[in-house]
Amino acid sequence: MGVMLDVIGGIIIGGTLLLMVMTFQLQLQENASRLYYTGSMISHMDEVAGIINHVFSMVGIGYGKDQATENETVCMVATENTIKFRTFWDYEKDDISDTAHTVELVLRDAEDDWGRVLNVIQDGVIIFPMGHILHIEDMKLRYYNKDDAITTNRKDIMSAEVLLTFRRESPWRPDQPLRSNLQMKCYFMNRYLQLGA
Repeated sequence: MGVMLDVIGGIIIGGTLLLMVMTFQLQLQENASRLYYTGSMISHMDEVAGIINHVFSMVGIGYGKDQATENETVCMVATENTIKFRTFWDYEKDDISDTAHTVELVLRDAEDDWGRVLNVIQDGVIIFPMGHILHIEDMKLRYYNKDDAITTNRKDIMSAEVLLTFRRESPWRPDQPLRSNLQMKCYFMNRYLQLGA
């Protein structure tokens, strides 16, 4: 009888230890996938911030401060969710060119499950694959003059505040997507250099 109790006790203790090891293993796997997911999202946000800051720094390259006429300002469009500007910088080659280009940042609805996409468009053509920035749900732009005051006059714009909302589907709860906000201020470096600031 005592041997039988020892065997039953051993089975219970062994089963409990086995369940503990399995639970621990599953928790390790879940934590690793969460860390990978979070790390990839942070890496994506960092990459997008670098791209956008680089694009804004090239506004008006090659245009002197007296070159833009009344009808041809450097910033062609400056709204809350779109900016379009003139520059002699070639986005696709990342080099200064001999011909003027227009570069536009615009948020559009994607045709697949990615939600919305931020497009970088040069001369009316989306730059592929660099011009498709994914996982963005919303973008808000606010413009500032050289005195750091908010402006709506396209001629006075010297910098822009960019607020991006990133959205990723959660691998654990598909009905609750993860959202992250990124706020940054981008300066039109060529404009500052022209004014000697």
